[in-house]
Amino acid sequence: MQEIFDKLNSFQRIAVETDEKYVALKASVGSGKTTVIIYRVLYLYFIKGIPLDKIMVVTFTNKAADEIRDRLKNYINDELKYLGTFHSIANKILRENVELERYGYSKDFKIITNEEAAEILNKIVEEGKLKIKYKSKILKRIEEFKSGNVLYANMKKQDDIKKLYEEYKKVKLENDLMDYEDLIVNCKDFLNSKLDIMHIIIDEFQDTDYMQLELVEKIAGENTNIFVVGDPNQTIYSFRTGTYRIFDRFIDRYKATIYELPINYRSTKTITEAAAALIGEKIYCEREYGEPIRITAHYDAFNEANYVLRRIKELKDKGINLNDIAVLFRRQIQGEVVYDVLSRELDCDFIKDNEKPVAHSDRQAVKLLTLHSSKGLEFRCVFIIGVNEGNIPISNKREIEEEELRLFFVGITRAKEILEISYIKSPSFFGFKGYKSQYISMLPKDLVIEQRNESNYTLSEIYDMLRLEKEKSNSTKNKVVHKKYGEGIVVYEDENIIKVRFEAYGEKEFLKMFYSAEFI
Repeated sequence: MQEIFDKLNSFQRIAVETDEKYVALKASVGSGKTTVIIYRVLYLYFIKGIPLDKIMVVTFTNKAADEIRDRLKNYINDELKYLGTFHSIANKILRENVELERYGYSKDFKIITNEEAAEILNKIVEEGKLKIKYKSKILKRIEEFKSGNVLYANMKKQDDIKKLYEEYKKVKLENDLMDYEDLIVNCKDFLNSKLDIMHIIIDEFQDTDYMQLELVEKIAGENTNIFVVGDPNQTIYSFRTGTYRIFDRFIDRYKATIYELPINYRSTKTITEAAAALIGEKIYCEREYGEPIRITAHYDAFNEANYVLRRIKELKDKGINLNDIAVLFRRQIQGEVVYDVLSRELDCDFIKDNEKPVAHSDRQAVKLLTLHSSKGLEFRCVFIIGVNEGNIPISNKREIEEEELRLFFVGITRAKEILEISYIKSPSFFGFKGYKSQYISMLPKDLVIEQRNESNYTLSEIYDMLRLEKEKSNSTKNKVVHKKYGEGIVVYEDENIIKVRFEAYGEKEFLKMFYSAEFI
């Protein structure tokens, strides 16, 4: 069995086979950290004889958990008992290892979504006639309150947020409900005995928060080994967790042994060196230089989207699958624009922030998603749009700006072979400046080609061009005869409408469900 580990490089193998109790593995982007996690489990199971129910693997996303589960099936028939996100593992522990009745819950408690939580909160406000400022941000208000912030944004005096929070807790308990954060907090608070876990492995540790780390400490016994993996340069959620230095805290607290995975296998040397220039660190790369990074200036967001459409069609014609192409953006409103343009001619999956990208992975479609949602994914071709000052970075406050740089780093390193970055001269989005981001200037000049898209079309012109092009491509040249208009030629057809050009009456558009003409 030892021979299966021979495919690992020296850095990976040292980490996989370590016997240190506490380990912090700093994994450079694209360095095979998921492979290390999988082989770490195999090493513990086959070589060290650790039962699978004594090993816990915590992932940042369900997609990552599914990948690990699927790859382990190639070697092991049974499954890990504890494999999943913090929330899914906490849910399992609460139902199986905690006497929930003592705390007013049943083992059949329901987990509510953020949308359901917002509905409950708004209902409490309405029925209790509570005075709440920024009701459209009601979940954010509760989150801030739990962090000790009674006032929000520009508020000068308190409202009824404390009363709302107390009533919200009461309603959840009475109705056997838990929200996502309750899973972590209640698991940490209700678990009264250590689980018999010998090894805990935590993926994407850089975005673990202190509450989750406290849960790990509650689960772990004196003899539990803890192995954390991640990349501090990909910390992009500290604005939410406030835990940018979580790696340092773990290392200091446990006197952890530090290992590194310094070699990138994912991206071309062109992309890897560009990414390294952003963070001021050396990233070793196994691949050769590839195509230069294209930097393109556009008149506005609609011209930018039209350019992306044209480029994707070119890439598709060259044999690149739509599934291997992604368009990334900082704000979801940018995605609305590009989706509106692209979806007229291409299949697109617009993946919203709270959705799971894995749900879309089977369909041949371009992926449209925010930079935050792109974490953990990789694509052959990546377009990062709207890289304007005022958008990336969204703020020049130092602590925010530092994280925005890491977010841009994450976006760049999603690309394996082709990377295009663009910005717009006449932005209409709030906060956008009409010039390129400072981050573009940080990319080495010998790795990029700067160009300008000279087609300054208006929105209506773009829609007309897209309509005409689609009508042309969908033209069937079929002849029809209509009782009123006579003979005509079908110039456009989709699942809902059919458009026919009649010699005497011009173009007429019909809903298919009411369409009475016959093909001839």
